[in-house]
Amino acid sequence: MPNKYSGLSGRFLCSTLLASALLTPVAVAQDAPAANSTSWLLEEITVTARKREEGLQSTPIAISAFSGSSLEYRGVTNVGEIAQFTPNLSFQNNPSFGGASNSAAIYIRGVGQKEFLPTVDPGVGLYVDGVYIARSVGGILDLVDVERIEVLKGPQGTLFGRNTIGGAISITTQKPHETLAGKVSATYGSDDRLDLKATVNLPLADNFFAKFSGAYLSQDGYVLRDDGVDLGDDDTLSGRASFLLTPSEDLEINFSFEASRDRENGPALTLIGVNYGNPVDPDTPPMAVIHNVGANLAAGNGPIPCALPNAPLNLAVPGCYDDRYVYDGESRSSGTAPAYSNTDFWAANLNIDWAFSEDISVRSITAYRNLDATFSRDGDHSPHRVSQFQDLLEQEQFTQEVQFLGTALEDQLNWIVGLYYFKETGNNVNELDFTVSRFRSGGTYDNQSLAAFAQGTYDVSDRFHITAGIRYTDEKKKFKPDQIIHENYFAGSMHPQLDAPFMQAGERVLPFLEKELTYDNFDPYLNLSYDVSDDLMAYASYSEGFKSGGFSQRVFPPIVAPYTAPAGTPDIDLIPTFLPEFVRVYELGFKYSGMDGKLRLNGATFYTDYSDMQVQTYTGVAPITKNAGAATIKGAELEMQMTPADGWFIEAGMGYLDAQYDAIDPVTTLISKDKKLERVSDWTFSAAMSKEISLGQNGSLVPRIDWAFRSQFENDAFNTVQIHQGGYHLLNANLTWENADENMTVVFGVKNITDEKYLHTGIIGDAFQSYEGLYDRGRQWYLTARYSF
Repeated sequence: MPNKYSGLSGRFLCSTLLASALLTPVAVAQDAPAANSTSWLLEEITVTARKREEGLQSTPIAISAFSGSSLEYRGVTNVGEIAQFTPNLSFQNNPSFGGASNSAAIYIRGVGQKEFLPTVDPGVGLYVDGVYIARSVGGILDLVDVERIEVLKGPQGTLFGRNTIGGAISITTQKPHETLAGKVSATYGSDDRLDLKATVNLPLADNFFAKFSGAYLSQDGYVLRDDGVDLGDDDTLSGRASFLLTPSEDLEINFSFEASRDRENGPALTLIGVNYGNPVDPDTPPMAVIHNVGANLAAGNGPIPCALPNAPLNLAVPGCYDDRYVYDGESRSSGTAPAYSNTDFWAANLNIDWAFSEDISVRSITAYRNLDATFSRDGDHSPHRVSQFQDLLEQEQFTQEVQFLGTALEDQLNWIVGLYYFKETGNNVNELDFTVSRFRSGGTYDNQSLAAFAQGTYDVSDRFHITAGIRYTDEKKKFKPDQIIHENYFAGSMHPQLDAPFMQAGERVLPFLEKELTYDNFDPYLNLSYDVSDDLMAYASYSEGFKSGGFSQRVFPPIVAPYTAPAGTPDIDLIPTFLPEFVRVYELGFKYSGMDGKLRLNGATFYTDYSDMQVQTYTGVAPITKNAGAATIKGAELEMQMTPADGWFIEAGMGYLDAQYDAIDPVTTLISKDKKLERVSDWTFSAAMSKEISLGQNGSLVPRIDWAFRSQFENDAFNTVQIHQGGYHLLNANLTWENADENMTVVFGVKNITDEKYLHTGIIGDAFQSYEGLYDRGRQWYLTARYSF
């Protein structure tokens, strides 16, 4: 498709040539000795992006990979922080209308999902040791004993499959081994931050090894409520036990058990502002306006209304919901509703690898995961009852994957075929207390996915390789809403809408019936790669991906025939649903290693055709998901790492996205075509530099500085100005001392040195008329001590 790539490829080629031109003089100017103390940072990372072990530079796909040691070197403590130096990756904590303090909203190349509800699936797959993590609550994982993280960009429909329409993040933990070893670390920092981590590896027999890891993480919150509750705190306890049994050279059995317990007050959300006009949807009851009309009446119909757009503060009416609860700083909230975020999960994994011949091996991945979470928050951040949320989320998931891998045709063909089974069940209860009503939303869910896949790479010659694959997926989803009105605060008012028959206590919001959806889909993949030289590889690929449809769980007012639905509508059809979304991606890329292994330069350009987009919009009290759009996303990425001289390490990254709607239904979504896609920055940049300084017998000292930039983005599909995030820079630095024996380390670091004010996420409730923001904690310092043996 040359017409679609011409302009983008030209810009990308210019960027590549510029990077090469800038880097080459550095290499020539330095007379680097043969020994290079930072060369380990450029050692080839083994990745499993294609379900077999390969070197990063020889894998012809767009992938950012980081070893556990290099993440520690960068000062990274949780998986979300990798977004600062991974082009075109957005990884946010997005509690939405729940109060979970660790709900991941992940976008890769502009494709993702921010919703945590179990009736909506994520757009980027998160995997731990090959196991798909279905729910975003608990998805901001703390990094303890990690071997590597791989960020796979673009749809991974063939091998990873389930809901990886935007890409996948694959985390691999370290396996037990035959040597007695261990590591302990302690960190103290801003807001009484205390991190304690420990890992020990124990050889139990000649062919049986164990590893145990534990972590305790705590920190005070940074948004203080008037009642003394501090929001944004951390209180996490986690542990992991893994075992490796090798009965023979051909058989490896890995078993692990892990658990985590979070007890926190919830996310550090604050009130940014209140909309005193009308909601975007004219049929939506304006909760703040209704509350303020009541407050004004209770005050004896004061001389002016409670609050108006041009008079947003009226202290003469004590019960007014107005700008008195909007504070200049980002560290105060006047909420009074319960605030907590409790998450417990445990998981067990069994991975078996058996090479039963020289050419064929089989791998089995069996996993069970159990999640229990309860969370609550005050959405209006005031003593009044405008919008208050409580949630219970229970989930059990079981996955079974069997892979057959092998070689054929005198090792010219590498192939894999496999079967995949996924099953999850659970219950999500939303207790909601609004100006007009108190009611229960949510329900039970039951999801099942079956898939068969195959992929092969054929070496046409020593330099030219063709990879082709396909995956067939069959999915079944069930949802049984258990939604009922507990109390109508306007009962007896005779208001034609608020006191309607279907709005009374005891009435169902949705029919108490189980509805089932089924989908099936084929995802093809084609990749051509050519080794231009020993140092340069180029590739072109075509891939498709899809993300499952689901149910619109949040509904209010009730959907009842003949009041809010056509007369005669069958009850089962009153439960709203949405269909799958699809992408087609064309990609060109290269991978280059030069300067005798001292330079790594990788890049890609891509064109994404996005159809049947699942757009979150407001056509009632709550946000719902609809298939209402099509979009085109064009972009480019460039990543560089180099060790130009002994002790030096320099890295940089660039990401560019041009994302726009091709079509959208403004009647259904209330979104116009000129709006920008949410949570998509046009540009992301990062750069870092460090220098290892030898102190002789006193060890070594490594100063490091990191810079990252993200251009402006929207936090919602309406592009609401109040929660718009402008472009911002982040500057981090640390200083590391390591003793001569390389078993003791002390690190002092500062994050967000310039105390940049920026939103991790913004939330707008159209009916609640409140603008909320989750701002960064701001400048933080920390001191870490590590000891290994």
